Amino acid sequence: MAFGLLVAGCDLFAPMLPGGVAPGKDFDSAALLPLDAQGKAVISGNITNGKVDVYSLGRLEPGDRVIVSVRPASGSNLDPIICIFNSQQEVFALNDDLDLSAGKIESYIDEVVTVADEPYYLAVTKYFFGDQTGAYVGDVEVRKGQAIPTPAQQIVMLDFDGGVITIPGDRTYTTEPFDAANIDPAYAGKTDQIKAKIIETVQQNFRNTSLVIVTTDDPAPPVCTSTIFFGAFSETKFGVAQDVDAANRDRCDDGLVFTNNFDDPFNPRPSADGIGVAIGNVAAHEMGHLLGLNHVADVTALMDTTGSASTLLTDQEFKTAPLSVTIFPTGKQNDMALLGRVLPPKE
Repeated sequence: MAFGLLVAGCDLFAPMLPGGVAPGKDFDSAALLPLDAQGKAVISGNITNGKVDVYSLGRLEPGDRVIVSVRPASGSNLDPIICIFNSQQEVFALNDDLDLSAGKIESYIDEVVTVADEPYYLAVTKYFFGDQTGAYVGDVEVRKGQAIPTPAQQIVMLDFDGGVITIPGDRTYTTEPFDAANIDPAYAGKTDQIKAKIIETVQQNFRNTSLVIVTTDDPAPPVCTSTIFFGAFSETKFGVAQDVDAANRDRCDDGLVFTNNFDDPFNPRPSADGIGVAIGNVAAHEMGHLLGLNHVADVTALMDTTGSASTLLTDQEFKTAPLSVTIFPTGKQNDMALLGRVLPPKE
């Protein structure tokens, strides 16, 4: 166990990297991580509540493949989270657990750089929920000249016919055909109006991307799609996704908007068009997760989790915003830049 002594803001017992370099406590104090001739380095540190270790990876070029693995040190209870940021302190890649269902809480990133920038940063912190602090060790590798992945077309199906969705770590939900009366009896007879507004809102939110949006009123696509279901009830959330699918590796994952009694948190009750906008914004939010986006802290952003129900009635957008502290205690997320890496260019 290491005990830190702070003198003039410096941790005299901070772990030293190759070349006598210590990790910084923020972006400004991050020192360059020395890589050996094979492009590798070993890192280590100790994370307490609220602490972030930051390393500079220097300049990275398109085709640089960055592989990072961070795990609890022997005897440590730390549940680490790692994030790579660009020079604007925007997320390039973020990971909490390699495979939580298998009990693998180590963090792992394996991504190829698409935009030259200097510096990129690597940051290490702890899982926000819980008190799993402690020491970590990790491996960093940069492989030059790797192929840059070409994003494939992504289709999302807005499913108003009803179906079944299983949320890992939660449960299986069954939805019935969409009926506005299940939102609230006040909306009875307005199913078509509200459905049209939901579709319009989702289309508007993704207008600057190449995402293909279809509904169960359209002919079935010939390939697998991600699906957003509408129905069921939750006392605690408006929607849920099967995963935050970093790099959109699964183009067939699903999400759910809990539309039954959806208007309960609103006061006063929204108009039919208003409730359609709110449901459409939640649908876009959950689809954002399926494309790899995390939560942010900005009520004007679609990925926000800080606002009240009324903020869903506004014209929220995919934008650059501070990360939610529940995701990472520093940095920003540029939604459009991340979407641009996992979706083909818009024609």
